[in-house]
Amino acid sequence: MKTALMASIGLAVVVALAAVVSLALIAPGTLTAPFGGSNPNPGSTSGGTGGTGGGSGGFGTLEVSVQDAPASVNWTHLWVTFARIQAHEANATNETGWFNVTQTGTVDLAALKTVSQLLGTANLAAGMYTQLRIDVSSATGVMENGTTVRFIVPSDVLKTDDPFNVTVGQTTSLTLDIDLSRSIVHADSKWLFVPVISAVQES
Repeated sequence: MKTALMASIGLAVVVALAAVVSLALIAPGTLTAPFGGSNPNPGSTSGGTGGTGGGSGGFGTLEVSVQDAPASVNWTHLWVTFARIQAHEANATNETGWFNVTQTGTVDLAALKTVSQLLGTANLAAGMYTQLRIDVSSATGVMENGTTVRFIVPSDVLKTDDPFNVTVGQTTSLTLDIDLSRSIVHADSKWLFVPVISAVQES
């Protein structure tokens, strides 16, 4: 009986010592880590933090300008207000892939026969873009005889179908040549402004 009791006490001591050794082998700090494991950088994400350095593809600048294509028109002023400009990314659907370009507002196209005026700029992800979509909200003109005309804009969306590339760290400049001789329509005693782009120049 005495021998069995001593054996039992010895076994208990061995088990206790094994438990102490196991605790000593655990790496410091492991027992205090929160549930789910420790994260040395809980706020960091991959792919950068945005701006010109964000994303693996990088960013470039898009500039959109407008000018009046050379034509003979009897207008001293033709103010056109652009409400929105958007660029469409390649391989996206018509409902997605549109990026806003900050626009300047109203432009006097009759004064741009030899020069162009900046409409807007955007910082876009580098890649191929398929078209521009420009919303025209209103148009007002002054004829050479001083008559002021407020145009009806039947279709307020102007689109281009000329693809262009945005390159990392570079500026892509697009100049839209609007042909006023074809954009101004007088029918049934009404004046219509239907913007016609004769060319898109890229530089």
